[in-house]
Amino acid sequence: MSAPVPRRLIIGVGNAGVTVLDLLAVGNPSMKGLMVVNNDSESLAASVVTDRIAVPEGDPGEGFVAIDGEFGGAVAGAATVVLCGGLGGETGSFLLPALAILAKSAGITVAACVGMPFSFEGRGKKEAATAALEKLYTVCDAVAVIENDRLSGGTPSTAAVGEAFELSDKTILASLLAIHRMLSTSGPVKITRSDLKHVLGVPGPITLFGSGSAEGSNRLHEALERSLRSPLLNAPGKTTPGSALAGASPVLLLLEGPPDLSFAEVQAAVGEIERIGGERCQIKTGVHADRPSGSPITISVVASSGGERPSDKPVAPRIAAAEVRPERQSAPLDEETAPTATPQTPKKTPQAPKTIPTIPQAKLDSAPPTSTTPRKTTGKQTQGTLDLDTQQRGRFDKSEPTIVAGEDLDIPTFMRKGIKLTPPQRS
Repeated sequence: MSAPVPRRLIIGVGNAGVTVLDLLAVGNPSMKGLMVVNNDSESLAASVVTDRIAVPEGDPGEGFVAIDGEFGGAVAGAATVVLCGGLGGETGSFLLPALAILAKSAGITVAACVGMPFSFEGRGKKEAATAALEKLYTVCDAVAVIENDRLSGGTPSTAAVGEAFELSDKTILASLLAIHRMLSTSGPVKITRSDLKHVLGVPGPITLFGSGSAEGSNRLHEALERSLRSPLLNAPGKTTPGSALAGASPVLLLLEGPPDLSFAEVQAAVGEIERIGGERCQIKTGVHADRPSGSPITISVVASSGGERPSDKPVAPRIAAAEVRPERQSAPLDEETAPTATPQTPKKTPQAPKTIPTIPQAKLDSAPPTSTTPRKTTGKQTQGTLDLDTQQRGRFDKSEPTIVAGEDLDIPTFMRKGIKLTPPQRS
C-alpha cells in the first residue's frame, strides 16, 4: 500500500484572506485543501470555500484560544501550510502570526503571503502591520510581502479605491499560488524549500514578484513580458520591465504549463532573466509540465532586493581588528563601554592565560608592540649593551650559507668572534 500524498493547505485569514480564497476557489473549482478562518460571520457565510473555522467575535486573543484545538486538528498531517491575508487590521495582525505558530509547532512547513496596508489607511495600521510582520518572520519558513503602495508604481493613482484593493487581492492570490506550487513535489525540475527560505525567509528585503500567463504560438514571450511588467518588479524611477531584478540574487523562476512545454522555452526564459539580472544573477528554476494539454503557460518570478541576509553582513571594523590580533584581547571591544583611563593590570591566575583589559580600539591600534621588560621613564636615559647574541639571517634565512674555511661568512665577524659591542657614552 502506497503512502498517502502529503497534504498542502492554503488558508485565508480575516476578510482579506477570505476574499483571496474566494477568488482562488472560483478560478480553480477542483482545487483541494482550501480553508478560511475569520471572526466576521457575514464574510464566512458568503464565502464559497466550504471548509471554514469561525472565530468568536470580540477580542482576537480570546477567539484564538477558542479555536486552538479545532485549527490544530484541521492542519494535522499537512506537509505545508500557506497562510494569506492582510496585515494592519486587528484580526489579521493577530491571527496570522498565532496560526503560523500553531502550525509550525506541529512540524509543518509554513509560508505566508500577506499584504501591507495602503498609506491612506493610516499610521496606526502601518505600525500594527509592521509588528505583525516581524512576528511572522520569526515563525514562517518564507514570507512574501505585497506592499500595496508599490502596486501603483510609487505614485498616487487615479484608480478607484475598490480597484486598488482588487489589484492587491489578485496579486496576493498570484503570489500564494506560486509559492504553493514551489512547495509541491511535482515537476522534473524543482525549487527546493531551502531555496524558498533563502529568498523569502529573512526580514528586511523587499519582495519582488511578478506572474503572467499566455497561450498560443508566442506564449513564452507574452507570459514572460506580462510577468516582468508587474509593478513589484520595477525599480523606482525606471520603466524597463523587470528592472528591480538587476543585482537581485538568487531569483526563483517557476514555469508551469502543459506537457508540450519545451526545453527551448525554459532556456529562453532563463536567458532573459539572466540578461536582466546581470552576470552575478543566480537562478533557481522550477518546471511543472503537468497541466492539461492546451492550457496556457504561467511564468512566476520571485526574488528579494535590499536588506542583508546573515551571511551577507559585513564584519564590524572593531571585530575585524580583534580577529587580526587575537592575542591582544579575549573578546570584541566595545568603544561605548570601554574605559578611557589606563586600566589596572588584572590579577594572574594559574589556570587561565593572562588577558588584556578592554581598552579603546584607537589606542589598541596605535599601541607599540608589547615587551616583557618595563620601560624606564627617568629624565636621563642611557643605552646599555646591545643584545646581539641572536643570529638572524634576515632575507637570506632560506638561502644556502657561504662557507669559507669552515666559517659562515653570512654571519657578521663580530658575531662569529663573539665580540660585544658597547656604544660610546653620551656626555
